[in-house]
Amino acid sequence: MVFAVKYGDEHCLPFRSLIGLLTGDSASPGLWNVFFADFRLREHPDDVRLHGHAVSQAEQADDNIIMSTSFSTLQAKVNQFFDWCTGKRVFVSASKSKWMIFGPLPHIIPTLRLGNLIVELVSEFKYVGVWLTSITANVFSRHYAASAAKARNASNAVFAMKHRVGSLPVKEGLQLYMARVDCYLISAAEISIDVDAHLIEEHLDAQHLFLRRLLGINSRSMLAVLFTETGVMPIRIRRLLLALSRLQYMVHLGDERRVRWALLDSVDLFRAGHPSWAGDIAILLRALPTPIRIAPGDYLSIPAIEAITKKVVEAVDADLQFDINFLRKTHLLRNRLEYVEESETLSLVTRRRRHYLTMTLIPAHRIALTRLLLSDHNLSVERLRYRTRYRLPIPREERLCRLCRRAVEDEVHATLDCDAHPPLVALRATFLHDIFECDPALKAQYAILSHYDFLCRMVSSRKGVTRLAKYACDVLALFDSFERFIPAGYEVVR
Repeated sequence: MVFAVKYGDEHCLPFRSLIGLLTGDSASPGLWNVFFADFRLREHPDDVRLHGHAVSQAEQADDNIIMSTSFSTLQAKVNQFFDWCTGKRVFVSASKSKWMIFGPLPHIIPTLRLGNLIVELVSEFKYVGVWLTSITANVFSRHYAASAAKARNASNAVFAMKHRVGSLPVKEGLQLYMARVDCYLISAAEISIDVDAHLIEEHLDAQHLFLRRLLGINSRSMLAVLFTETGVMPIRIRRLLLALSRLQYMVHLGDERRVRWALLDSVDLFRAGHPSWAGDIAILLRALPTPIRIAPGDYLSIPAIEAITKKVVEAVDADLQFDINFLRKTHLLRNRLEYVEESETLSLVTRRRRHYLTMTLIPAHRIALTRLLLSDHNLSVERLRYRTRYRLPIPREERLCRLCRRAVEDEVHATLDCDAHPPLVALRATFLHDIFECDPALKAQYAILSHYDFLCRMVSSRKGVTRLAKYACDVLALFDSFERFIPAGYEVVR
């Protein structure tokens, strides 16, 4: 065959292909569809039925599925397919073909043949990128494990660049997450609804690990801050939203489409109280922090689906905001107002990539400020909260400053209150002079606000947050250079 590439009024010189259509050529799928258009398996009473319609075959290019509820009918359909291929001079590879049994195995396992060759019986197979398994309760169990492993490998590859490019900036890190990790975490989310919690656990771990490494916080940090500070949606909810988006797409399809039949059949099963794809979505909606009820008729209503999707996002954001408002360790993250472009107003935004993560360019400074705000620092108010091998947990009021031993060593005391160490006082004076130059409005607020409120105000300042990050890094390093004060009476007797 001879080809030429045309662009506008120009075209290249003709070139010849001696191996048929070029791979990826725009004509290839169209011509294959024309070639394959007359293949239709004969209908049989043992065919799988979706909403009353017989469905015994499915094709994705040249990857074909033949299905039946009985072995004899399956063998007859395979014979028909083999005869059609023979007449078309199409070679069918028996070694690449497999067959599976879903449900209880028969006492005597039959042998499926493709012509004179035996087709291998397998318990799992990958079709169109999705692993199917016939020996576990959830047919997608292998796919969950495979996609989670790929997500972990992609995450490790992203952070393996550190020795070449240094610490990964948050903005670029989130771009790489969406491009290289998220694609595996959402794989098959539209069809495999996450009703088996243990199967999705590895996906959750992969997402949490990536975000923790990107922010520079420890592997046992709070979960809510991973999403409120980056704007990323929790993967369990993201997968549910994708399933609802697929549902909305299927509702738009005409009644002649097989996917539409599958939707109607699933809704029928849900209405009758049987396990189904629609029923699994209902289970997840009821398991949300704020349960959402869905009726069978809602699955076929675009306004109902859109309203439910909005409620899901609102329920998740409300749950995250609840943690921010009431967990003791998130006190510096409360009552933050962000500019909303749609309404051109300042309002509370639960999930957003925060400005301090992208405006602070020096990694050590950004990580120090992040740890200070997320209560992941090394000050005594956090470290003495937990039991160790040789020490009991210490009450908050006794976690005293290692420098002055007069007040609790918390974020506000370390940065703005403690005056027992002259180098710290000098460091603070230099910092205040610099930040007042960066943002002059802070000077007046320093005089009228409490030190706690002033620290929160400095964090919200776009003009001064970079200088604040450097100061946080310097203060935490200074405190780390002194031995921590441990009050008597909390040793573990050995």
